[in-house]
Amino acid sequence: MKFSFINFASRPITLLGELKWPTLISLALALSANGIAFAASQDKETALVRTETDDDDYGNEGTLNIDSTTQIRSGLKTIKLKPYRYRPELTAYGNVVALQPLLELRNRYLAALSGHESAKSRLTLAQQSIDRTRLLHRGGAVSGRSLQEQQSQWQSEQAITQGSRLQIETVRNEAVLNWGQVIAELFLDANTDTLRPYLSGQKNLLHISLPPNNKPVGTLDEIQVSRYGDRNRTEPARFISSAPQTDPLTQGESYFFETENGNIRTGMRIAAFIPLRETAEVGVLIPVSSVIRHLGQAFVYVKTTPEHFQRLTITEFIDTDAGYFVTDGLHPSQDLVVSGAQMLLSEEFKSQIPDEDDDD
Repeated sequence: MKFSFINFASRPITLLGELKWPTLISLALALSANGIAFAASQDKETALVRTETDDDDYGNEGTLNIDSTTQIRSGLKTIKLKPYRYRPELTAYGNVVALQPLLELRNRYLAALSGHESAKSRLTLAQQSIDRTRLLHRGGAVSGRSLQEQQSQWQSEQAITQGSRLQIETVRNEAVLNWGQVIAELFLDANTDTLRPYLSGQKNLLHISLPPNNKPVGTLDEIQVSRYGDRNRTEPARFISSAPQTDPLTQGESYFFETENGNIRTGMRIAAFIPLRETAEVGVLIPVSSVIRHLGQAFVYVKTTPEHFQRLTITEFIDTDAGYFVTDGLHPSQDLVVSGAQMLLSEEFKSQIPDEDDDD
């Protein structure tokens, strides 16, 4: 039989069929081994994360192993947690009180005092006159009519004195009703030295009202206030007394405070940060970026070894201006993931999804 290139090209299947079975089996095994080796190399490049879902020494939640190179390429960043003391606060609002109504009450009160002193002086003179008239009347030096006129004058002065005393009490009661006992005594005091800091602007009177449905706070010796509403730009304010009247808008418990700040002016709206507990709690402060949420739960990741990460559930935390304050579940010295936590969560749950070709 003649053999040519044309005949070979036109009979590839026939030639393959003419091969002996041992040769075919060897060829198939070689091709299969090459395919498996290629697939293994591909898996090695893509499967950079290994997920463990069984319980281990770190807890009952999923953990991840990621090599250092992948961590750098993925932008994973951690911080070491430090102890943090936090005193829970309530944010309330109020205003710098206008002193004009108090000064008007003070003027009325001082005028009533002055009128009462004058009335007492006239009553004293009337009493002295009637005493002299009685002596003269007994000696027959004056008539009974003169004695009656003196008695009438004394009774008139006595009524005026009682009226002036009542006027004093009326103004004082009005001050106590509207401003409370402490503020009333402060501004009704005849000694102007106590009012000079307020009149000069050195001190300011604040009226702070708590939000509705909040219980009165027991520890109010000193709070922090800010005209900007910024917790980082505050100054202390000293407690004076409870306020008998509340803000008609908030309907909450109200208090009077005083502060010394030349930048605060009458009528300004003030934010107050009021402590809710006598002592501070100890925990850790974590950035907002470290918390991820999934199915209604909040999670964080901590780095337990150079290439090992553990997911933890955060059940309770307080939202502060500086971040989340946590007292349970985390502790100082842990390495907290602050960048890349969402990627870790995605990789963890993605690795738990079975492959389409997995028949097990």
